[in-house]
Amino acid sequence: MATINERVRDETVRLLETLIGIKSVNPPGNEDRIAEAVETILVGAGLQTTRVPLEDGRSSVVARLKGTQPGALVMCGHLDTVITDPDEWSSDPWVAKHDGTRLYGLGSADMKSGVAVLMSIMLELARRDVEPTHDIVLALTADEERAYRGAASVADAGLIDDALLLLITEPTGGRAYIGQKGELWVECVFSGRAAHGSVPESGISALLPAAEFCLALAEERRTFPVVPGRGRTSLNIGMIEAGVQVNIVPDRARIELDIRFVTEQDRDRVLVLIEKIGGNIASSHGARFSHRIFNDRAPITSAPEDKQVTQFLKVHSQVTDQPVKLEIAPYSTDAVAIVPGRDMPVIIYGPGRIEQAHQPDEYLELDTLEEALEVIGRFVGLT
Repeated sequence: MATINERVRDETVRLLETLIGIKSVNPPGNEDRIAEAVETILVGAGLQTTRVPLEDGRSSVVARLKGTQPGALVMCGHLDTVITDPDEWSSDPWVAKHDGTRLYGLGSADMKSGVAVLMSIMLELARRDVEPTHDIVLALTADEERAYRGAASVADAGLIDDALLLLITEPTGGRAYIGQKGELWVECVFSGRAAHGSVPESGISALLPAAEFCLALAEERRTFPVVPGRGRTSLNIGMIEAGVQVNIVPDRARIELDIRFVTEQDRDRVLVLIEKIGGNIASSHGARFSHRIFNDRAPITSAPEDKQVTQFLKVHSQVTDQPVKLEIAPYSTDAVAIVPGRDMPVIIYGPGRIEQAHQPDEYLELDTLEEALEVIGRFVGLT
């Protein structure tokens, strides 16, 4: 028997349409506007909320519904979206557009749909006067897309210290993850010698070894092994900057790498690889190579035998008619700012697909919204 009825599904879609219509592009964020809208809706249903400030114009929102036993189930989503160019969209990114079984709009997948699902469940718990076993906490954060600072401020405020489980509704394509890969960002710099563009042989181009370096890394990443239950370490060449004008040999090239590693051993292996390949290529060109780490977050994996993790995976399996599978998400979430140093497992599960995130014409497959409502609704006690 379904826990979520048609009224709740329709209200969730309308709520998502409202959230898409509120710009919360990060940078600059300006999440106060969407935070105020969210807070008004929650307070209107009789829920108590707390605003957690981050900086001027930016804040997160936390709401709590009391349970009968100690501990809390924390449901977390972020209010900000990535930047986008409206000219690259087929329609207005901030106006939800329906097209059959899809809903288009910025944040439709990442992750205003997840926020809408969590809000709808909290509202329905309040409407039905459900007294859950444990407190249900809704944490809607600012600044996830840049630095996870909203989640950090919520955690530092002591509002979720009693968490028994952290559930994050990032888009998972129907999968339920019990953790996430590590996140390592590395800046690599090649240094050469400038010269007039008409006599490039009199200088040392930093761009040429940088290009070789990128191609070599692209080949090497294909050899990274797959770790059962964790997947394969990924490496993305996210940025390259070189040169000041066309008639000058570029004396500096800067590259930024995004590595999502599955084990600490893979992390160390990739760093050795970067240093070896970069140093060898630079030397062959008479250039210099250096690198520095500017973001380093360890993988997070929950114990599958944890009571709340076991229960969530059981409910997910029942609703989706899929066997329980232990795996971790290929991307990072607000968990990196909450879980380390705190004794709480994490589940990542939500509507939409990560493949739709961070690109024009982002869309949500509406059936994933319905499934997420049912899975999370059952888990928190909506019957």
